Amino acid sequence: MRHPIRLMVCVVVILLVSITTTWAQATAQINGTVADSSGGILPGATVVVLSGFRTYVRTGIVLQVNSNPVIPVTLQIGAIGETITVTSAAPLVETRNPAVGQVINNEQVQALPLEGRNVASLVLLAGGAVDTGNPSSRSLTQSRGIAVAGGQQFGVQYLLDGAMHNNWYDGVNLPLPFPDAMQEFSVETSSQNAQNGVKAGGTVSVATKAGTNLFHGDVFEFARHHRFNATAPFAAISATTGERTSDGLVRNQFGGVLGGPIVQNKIFFFGAYQGTHATQTPADIVTFIPTAAMLNGDFSTVASAQCRAQGNLTLPAAFGFVNNRIDPARLSPAAVRIARMLPTTNDPCGQIAYSRPTRPRERQPIARVDWQLDKSHSLFVRYMLSTTFWGPAFENANGNILAATLGGRDNTQHSLAIGDSMVLSNTIVNNVRLSVNRTSVVRTHSELFGPEDVGIKMFTYIPNYMNITTTGAFSINTGTETFSFYKPNTYSLSDDLTMVRGNHQYGFGGAMAVSDWKTESNIRSMGPFSFSGGVTGLPLADFLLGRVFEFREATPFRQDIKQPYFALYGQDTWRVSSSVTLNYGARWEPWFPQDSVDRAVYNFDVERMRAGTRSTVYPQAPAGLYYPGDPGFPGNSGMKTVWSNIAPRAGVSWDPKGDGRTSLRAGYGLTGDFVTGQFFFDSRSAPPFGLEQRLTGTLLDDPWGAVGRTNPYPISVGGADYPYSAALYPLFISMPYDIKTTRNHSWNVAFQRQVGDNMAFSTTYLGNHMVNMWGVVDGNPGVIPAGATPTGSCTLKLPTGGTQTFTDCSTASLDLRRELSQLNPAVGQYYGYLDWITDAGWQTYHGLLLSLQRRSASGITTSANYTVSACEGLISQGQAPLNVATGYMKPVSLINPPSDAETQAIFDEDKGRCGTWRKHILNLSASVETPQFTNTAARALASGWRLSGIFRANSGSPLTVTTGTDRALSGIQATTQRANQVLDNPYGDKTINNWLNPAAFAQPALGTYGNSVRNAFDGPGRKVVDLSLVRSFRFRNGRHVEARVEAFNAFNWFLLDIPNTTLSSATFGRITSSGDPRIMQFAVKYEF
Repeated sequence: MRHPIRLMVCVVVILLVSITTTWAQATAQINGTVADSSGGILPGATVVVLSGFRTYVRTGIVLQVNSNPVIPVTLQIGAIGETITVTSAAPLVETRNPAVGQVINNEQVQALPLEGRNVASLVLLAGGAVDTGNPSSRSLTQSRGIAVAGGQQFGVQYLLDGAMHNNWYDGVNLPLPFPDAMQEFSVETSSQNAQNGVKAGGTVSVATKAGTNLFHGDVFEFARHHRFNATAPFAAISATTGERTSDGLVRNQFGGVLGGPIVQNKIFFFGAYQGTHATQTPADIVTFIPTAAMLNGDFSTVASAQCRAQGNLTLPAAFGFVNNRIDPARLSPAAVRIARMLPTTNDPCGQIAYSRPTRPRERQPIARVDWQLDKSHSLFVRYMLSTTFWGPAFENANGNILAATLGGRDNTQHSLAIGDSMVLSNTIVNNVRLSVNRTSVVRTHSELFGPEDVGIKMFTYIPNYMNITTTGAFSINTGTETFSFYKPNTYSLSDDLTMVRGNHQYGFGGAMAVSDWKTESNIRSMGPFSFSGGVTGLPLADFLLGRVFEFREATPFRQDIKQPYFALYGQDTWRVSSSVTLNYGARWEPWFPQDSVDRAVYNFDVERMRAGTRSTVYPQAPAGLYYPGDPGFPGNSGMKTVWSNIAPRAGVSWDPKGDGRTSLRAGYGLTGDFVTGQFFFDSRSAPPFGLEQRLTGTLLDDPWGAVGRTNPYPISVGGADYPYSAALYPLFISMPYDIKTTRNHSWNVAFQRQVGDNMAFSTTYLGNHMVNMWGVVDGNPGVIPAGATPTGSCTLKLPTGGTQTFTDCSTASLDLRRELSQLNPAVGQYYGYLDWITDAGWQTYHGLLLSLQRRSASGITTSANYTVSACEGLISQGQAPLNVATGYMKPVSLINPPSDAETQAIFDEDKGRCGTWRKHILNLSASVETPQFTNTAARALASGWRLSGIFRANSGSPLTVTTGTDRALSGIQATTQRANQVLDNPYGDKTINNWLNPAAFAQPALGTYGNSVRNAFDGPGRKVVDLSLVRSFRFRNGRHVEARVEAFNAFNWFLLDIPNTTLSSATFGRITSSGDPRIMQFAVKYEF
C-alpha cells in the first residue's frame, strides 16, 4: 500500500429498532431463589402472572457465556398494577461453580488493543497464564501454546459456539474469530465441573455473533507503516546513515461484518470477513559468520576475549593451529565453499544482522445462520475459513542464504459447527453440537545448493538443499522449514442435557470425536550437519575444519493415523440452602491410543531379544522387535486402551447472606491430559518403515567414509524386502504398552466480594499436582568399558568379530560403545538409539491469585489480577514429537535395568522448576470513556473519546545451562546435558552482554554429567503497555464512525529475550534478540 492508512467511507442507512430476539451463543443460565416477604424460601416455585402481587422487574442483566448469575426474587403482596423495578446488572460474584474464571464481553474486546487482533491473547488476561508462543512450524500460525495455572502448554480446551475447537495434532487452539465477529470469551481453570474435559489446564469458550431482527454491522481497516514505528534494538546499522534500519513493515487488516433477519423472528444471518496483507523486512536477526581472516587461517581475533564471553581460547595444536593460526589448506574444502556463499561482514568477530523478508496474506470469512423453529427449538450453522500464505523468505532476501531458515506457508483451516437447542419442558433443556474441523499446514522451501555442489559425498532426498547448524553462530536452512504437510481432521459430537428437579440442577451428557491425520515431513531428509565446538572449543573453527559434531539423515516421515475419543459425565448442582451450594459429579474419559492405519508401529522387549525371538510379521527384523500381527502385540497402536479414567469433581460454595454478593468457594477435580497427535511422529524413522542414521565425530566432506560406513541411502522402506543388513545402528523408541495416562489433580479455595454495584475483588488459592507425565529416556547409551577411563585406552568388541583397541576411548564411535553393542555386537549393530517412554514425570503448582474487577460504570471499566506462584517437577514432553535422547539427562538401561528405586533416583536428578512457569504475573486492562456532554461545544470536542490499555508484567522464564557437546559420551543430546555450576552466583551484571556469568559455569569432565539444576536460573522479566485511543463520531439512527490510534509496547521498553545458555557457544550469557519495539497502528471503523 502506498499510504499508511487507507480510509474507507461507506454509507448505509438502516432503521434501527429494538431487538426482539436473544440468541444463546453457547451456554449460560440464571439462578436464584423465590422468597416470601419474610425471606422464607419457596421451594419448587414456578413463575406465573397473577393479580394481587407486586410485579418484580429487574433490568440490566446480561447473560454471558458460561456465567451463572444468582438473581434472588422476593414475592410480596401488593395492589394491582404495583411494580417493583430494580435497575442493576447481575452480581459479579460466582456462588455456584467451583472453577476459577473470567468472562470478557464484546465491548471489552472491541475496546482493548489486541496485538494482531488475535483474540487468543485474551486468555493471558485471565490470570496465571503464560504464553509459550506458536508451538512449531507444524502448527497453524494463529495457534498459541498457553499454560494456565501450572498446566501444560497444550492443556487448554477450546470451545467455539459450544463445539470442540482444538487441533488434536498439536493440542492447541484452531483459529478463533476476529474481534468484530466474536460475541464473548470466557476462561475457566481449576476444579471445573464434569461437563468440561479433554484438557486439564482450563477451558476457553468463545461465542460468535449472530444475526437478529435488526440489520447491523461494520466495516473497518487497521493499518501499520514502518515510518511510525520505533527501530528494533538489534536491527542492522545502515552503512550510509549510521542509524538502525527500519523493519519495513506495511500491514493492512480490512473487512467487516453484517447481520440481520432472513425471516423476521425466525431465520437470521451473520457474515464476516477479515483480510490481512503485510510486508516486513526486519533486519534484526543477529548471528556470526566466518570472517575473511578466518578463511585465511587467522583465528586469533575470534578466539580472543574480544569475541568470546568465556575469554581467550587457545585452539588445539593437534589440528595444526599455531598461535591460533592455521594453514588455510587444512580447512575443509566443502566448508570454505559454503562460507563463500554467505554474506560478508566487517565485524572482526563475524557478527552480522540480517533480515528474513515475508509477505504474509491471511483471510478469514465467517458465515452463520440461526433458525428459531418454534419457541422451544432453535438451530444454528456456522462456518469459518482461515487461510495463511507466504513464500519462503529467501525469495525476497536478495540472495542472502541466511534468510532460508524461514520457509513458506500455505495453511488452510475449515471449521463447521451445527448446534441444536431444545427446551423439552420448563425444567429440561438439551443442547447438541456437531463440528467438523479440517486443517492443512503446508511448508515450502527454496532451493539453494546441494551437497554435490560443494563437494560433499552423500545422498539427499531433497535436491539443492542443505542444512548447516553452528552453535551460537549461523545456520543455513533448517529441517523444520523443508517441504512438509500436516493434515489433521477432527469430527466431534456432544450432547448436554440440563434438568432441574427441586433444589437440584442435574447435568448429563457426553462427547465423542474421531481424529485422523496424514503427514509427510522431511525434517532430516536432506542430511543436516551440526557443529558444536566440541573439537576445537570454537564452533566456527569446527565448521571450517569440517569437524562435524553430529550428522543425521533419515527417509521422509509419513504418517496415517486415527484416534477416537469418547466421554460421559454426570453432575449435580444442589442448592442445599439459600447460602450453601454443592457441586459434584464425575466424568468417564477412557484413553484410546493412536491407531496406525498402515500398521507402521512397533515395540521392543528385552526378554524377546535375550531369547532371540523374532517377529513373525517381519522375520528379518532384529530379535526383540515385534509388530502388529505378532502374538501379544496390542492392535495397531502398540498400547492398550485405558478404560479406567474416571475423574471425580466436587465443590462447595457458601454465600453467607444469600444475596449473591459474597462467596467462599472450594473445589477439587481430577482431569486427564492426553498427549498430542504429533507425539509419536518419529516412529516412522525406524525399520522397516524408514531409516534414520546419526553419525558423531565425522567429517563434512565425506561423512560416511570418514567413519568407515557405507552410505545406506537411498533405501527401500515399508516392505518385507527391507535391507536390514544395510540399516546399521538405526533409531528406535519403545513405548510400554501399559503406560499410564497423564492425570491432573486440581484444587482451589476462593473468596469473592462485591463492593457496590460494579466492583468485586477476589482472593484465590490455586493448586494442582500432575502425575504420569511422559518423557523419553535413553535405554542404550554409549558407555566407557569397566576398568577404562574416558581419555585412556579401551578395547571394544566389533560386530564382525574380534576387538579393537583405542588409545583414547572418547574417540571411539558412539555406536561401538553402546551397551548392547558390547553385550552382543552381532545383535547390537542393528540397534543404535533405543529409547523408551516413561510415565514417571510429575509437576506440582501452588499459586495465589488476587483479582479486581470493575465493570463499565461512569465510563470506566477495569480488570486487574496478580499471580504469585511456585511450580516444580520432572521432564514433560507431551506436546513435542518424540526425539531420541532429548528427555531425561541420564540414561536408564533397557538392557541391564536398575532397580525401581535406582531408576527413580536417576529421574529425580531432573527435578527442577517448570519450564512454563513465571513466578510473578500482573495483568491490568482498563478503559476510560468521556461522557456525552450537554454543551454543544464540549460535546463536539470532548465527548466520544475512549482510552484503553493493557499492562502486563511477568518474571523471567526459567533457564537451563547446557554443555553444547556430548561431555558424558553417552549420546544424550548436547541440548539436554547440563553444565557444572562452579560459583554460587550464576549471573553477570544482567546486561545484554553479560546476563549469565561464564566464569560461574564449567564443562563437566569427560564421561560425567553436570551438577547444575534444570531450569534453575532466571531470564529477563518483561513489562509492556499497549494503548488504544479512540474517537467515536455518532450520527442518527445509531450509526457512528470510529477513528483509532493504537501503540503496542507504547513506551518502547526494551523487551529482552533469553540469553544464550549453551556453554560451548562464544556468545554464552549474551542476549542477541528482543521483542518488538513500539509498533503503531491506525484504524477507522464505520458501524451501523
